[in-house]
Amino acid sequence: MSPENSNLPSVVTEPAAEPSRLATMFRSLRHRDFAFFWTGNFLSNIGTWMQNLALGWLVLEITDSPFLLGLNGFLGSLPLLFFSLPGGAIADRLNRRKLMLGTQTAMMVLALILAILTSVRFIAIGEILVISFCTGLASALNAPAYQAVVLDLVPREDLTNAVALNSAQFNMSRAIGPTLAGLALGSLGAAGCFYLNSVSFLALIIALLAITVPRHLAEEGPSVWAAMVDGLRFVGKNRTIILLLSVPAFLSLLGLPFVILMPVFARDLLHVGASGLGYLMAGAGLGAVTSALTLAAQSGIRQRGKYIVGSAALFALALILLARTQSFRWAFLLLVVLGATMVGTLTLTNSTLQLTSPRELRGRIMSMYNLAVLGLAPLGSLQAGAVAEALGVRFALTLGGTVCLVYFLILFVFLPRLPRVAVLPTPELGIRD
Repeated sequence: MSPENSNLPSVVTEPAAEPSRLATMFRSLRHRDFAFFWTGNFLSNIGTWMQNLALGWLVLEITDSPFLLGLNGFLGSLPLLFFSLPGGAIADRLNRRKLMLGTQTAMMVLALILAILTSVRFIAIGEILVISFCTGLASALNAPAYQAVVLDLVPREDLTNAVALNSAQFNMSRAIGPTLAGLALGSLGAAGCFYLNSVSFLALIIALLAITVPRHLAEEGPSVWAAMVDGLRFVGKNRTIILLLSVPAFLSLLGLPFVILMPVFARDLLHVGASGLGYLMAGAGLGAVTSALTLAAQSGIRQRGKYIVGSAALFALALILLARTQSFRWAFLLLVVLGATMVGTLTLTNSTLQLTSPRELRGRIMSMYNLAVLGLAPLGSLQAGAVAEALGVRFALTLGGTVCLVYFLILFVFLPRLPRVAVLPTPELGIRD
């Protein structure tokens, strides 16, 4: 600087302001299409959770059978066992938005049929089981596209946040839906809950019509069967993915069926009615929302494998304690823990799988995740219902929690460190900018 200018005041450049914690937590919602998708799903899922609780209560009133509660859950999830993998191949080949429009419309119509049959009192366990199966079939085709479309709507660096926010809206609806259903059952009856669920599908259908999703066509590629085989071959050679998938698989078979047994647990063990059941399920939703928002606020998580397995082990321990409690208050608190650890485990597993999956295989790999989480659910529901019918609800919950806890503790000790997942796009993964 020349001497004559040495006395001029220097210009100090202020550092850029750091984004607030709240802005970081909800950063994925700045993307218009994801914000529409998120909002539509949130409103639709409130209706779905209302129907789930009301339907479980209706089955229990009609049959007074824990086994038939489990059978209804079995048939509702059975299509996911057989169609998750083909659904993933289809999701990689077709326009995911159009596929979801078709499946959401089908589920809306099925909810309306259930509502009408219940209103005219022409409903029995047979009709309920058929509608549950058909709804599960539509859900099996919808789920892989639903999982894979998230990265079509946000850049890769926002994926973990988007998955966490998706989990947050799902679990906020888990808190709100059952609470509303518990209140609505007394005034509107089960049919009212089913009508509200049917209307709620319009929110997601309108959102899907408003967003743009890249097409994924493969006319010159392999057949659906060959595409499935390619996906299985890729996963078979990837030990990390196999270990990741084993965690939700154990939860689905032995841990998550606790939801199916909650109507019996609330009515026969805690001696509360439909509103009490709604509050209990809201506790699980509260824990789930807290966990999801906490994850959404994180910019990055190291040692994901240890977090995933540690959270799963805590879930199993809370399930064992829930089976022994006789207090509504303690049951509520334990359900908060169950909701939080369930979401922590599944959200991190989901985002880690998506971040490590090549784009052209993402739908198929996420269909295997759906197979682990949802496709094995019918077997979990059936075993939980059968064990509860024969040996009691407390024994069924204790058995599932104990087996899960042993497996997760073994996995926690011997699990090799999962590789850190980069947060920047990498050409070899074929992720869009």
